[in-house]
Amino acid sequence: MEAQFVTKPWRPGRRRETRAQQEKGFSLVELLVTAVLLSLLAGLVLPRGQNWLARQRRDGAVQSLLHGLEVSRAGAVAKGRACAMALTPSGWAVPLSSAAPACSGINDLTVGAPGLRIATRMTRDVEIGPTGLLIGSGDTVVVGHRDLTLERCFVIALPLGTVRTGIYDNDEGKCIKHEKDK
Repeated sequence: MEAQFVTKPWRPGRRRETRAQQEKGFSLVELLVTAVLLSLLAGLVLPRGQNWLARQRRDGAVQSLLHGLEVSRAGAVAKGRACAMALTPSGWAVPLSSAAPACSGINDLTVGAPGLRIATRMTRDVEIGPTGLLIGSGDTVVVGHRDLTLERCFVIALPLGTVRTGIYDNDEGKCIKHEKDK
């Protein structure tokens, strides 16, 4: 019967492997130390990440509202006919009291962004004429998030529909221009 080698026999010119090279993987102690260090780092980074996500949701909602207004204006001009939409706590919605058909920029923002708050004192639907001019009640729209104290805002000025964005000042109750928005 012939002997079989489990490992390759050493031949001249072949390098011998050390014990460290033969053993592959990590020890239990190394894995535990790595897990503890990663959990400490995650504990430091996670709260900042949650605020970042809330800021992104809030700022994205402002941009989506502005985009919905512009899409609706462009659609009214392209079709040559008026349309209307209402601003609700969840975003642009079908008109509540206008006889004009709904605009094309309607979207519900709170479905994909939990914790989002949209507030306005607009009492009427925003109607967009066939030339893109706005008819209705222009006002300040405030967008916030439950995890943030700072609220963003934009002001719709009639009839041209120009929009100015900024930071909402709760003490004075108005939208203030912010350096980031210049």
